Amino acid sequence: MRTLIVYFSNFGNTRRVAEAIAEVMKQAGDARTISIDQLAASNLEGADLVVMGSPTHAFTLPQTVRSILEALPPGILAGKSVAAFDTTVKVWPLRHMRASPKLLRQLRRLGGKPIAQPQTFFVQTRSPQKSGQVNLLLEGEIERAREWAGKVLRQSGKEACEK
Repeated sequence: MRTLIVYFSNFGNTRRVAEAIAEVMKQAGDARTISIDQLAASNLEGADLVVMGSPTHAFTLPQTVRSILEALPPGILAGKSVAAFDTTVKVWPLRHMRASPKLLRQLRRLGGKPIAQPQTFFVQTRSPQKSGQVNLLLEGEIERAREWAGKVLRQSGKEACEK
């Protein structure tokens, strides 16, 4: 199985989650990560599973992510399994207004078949340093990302058997 994990990350936290997911996905075959700003339609060719992640910005997907997804050809994900995750602050009172459900809708619009519920991974509320390389993920979130990836992987295997 070929898995592509696409992420958008300002401070490296969503990238770290994507990399943890890729570690698990490599158990079933080829898995690689790519930043969404480097994504081209050709990157999606040959992928069986596309997992996409983004931070939540202003209760939704960042404009950068929306623009890139809207530029992809309609149906580009037809026949592919898809899953989505986001990163956000845990104390946020409007937790239901997060990026991953909107991201999964975009992946479905592009023809993908969702195989897992969207997942959120939590970051601290303190401001990142100017270097942009501060790990703000809460303790245990990388392990939760690996566990979620295992669930996605098992579900993907069920989907493959049903085809």
